[in-house]
Amino acid sequence: MVMAKGPGYKAPIKTVSDQQGKVISIEGVGNSRTIEAKGGETIQIEGADNKVVIRGNVSKVIIEGKGNTVTGNDVSTVTIEGADNMVNIGSVETVQIEGIKNHVHYKSTKNKSGQVKVSTEGADNMVMKMK
Repeated sequence: MVMAKGPGYKAPIKTVSDQQGKVISIEGVGNSRTIEAKGGETIQIEGADNKVVIRGNVSKVIIEGKGNTVTGNDVSTVTIEGADNMVNIGSVETVQIEGIKNHVHYKSTKNKSGQVKVSTEGADNMVMKMK
């Protein structure tokens, strides 16, 4: 978890290409960012109290930290390590959570079973379908 930069530090959005595709990384504390996704990207958020809006569909959202809020459209996989993080998305297939008081709200899933694949470790984590 990256918190050494202090409150209000506005880290630049880093974009890195790896073998699996493009990784867009946001680090720091208290950042507000809007990401225009083209499709297939991985969004990685490290830090605390960041607010991220994702426009477009991405393959993965990874959150490491505390108090981050993410809003987006369709995401294949959401992975959270930390506490008090909130994710509101349109569609998701897999959710993995380690930590406490993390919430993932979604509207639908593309899984044939009609159920999201959920793995949680910790207390007071919630994955809930919204109407």
